[in-house]
Amino acid sequence: MDDIDVKILEMKMISKMFTGISEACSAKCISKYSEGELNVGEAVCAERCAQKWMDTFKNVQSKINPQNAVPATPAEPAEQKKSSWF
Repeated sequence: MDDIDVKILEMKMISKMFTGISEACSAKCISKYSEGELNVGEAVCAERCAQKWMDTFKNVQSKINPQNAVPATPAEPAEQKKSSWF
């Protein structure tokens, strides 16, 4: 598989993921499309739904392919979190 085939496969996967997010979150969060913009509740629901979908996708990807997983950022030590004026 050459570089172009890999990029095409990646684009198809991203497109499929976006379609899944759009379908799942719009079915869950948007009751009707009578207005030009989403109301506040619909927008918050759609944002949370999309974030959960992406988090789940990342978790699944890390289980399937652990060497390409995004490393978790280490927690900062307590000494570094302290801030003072001086």
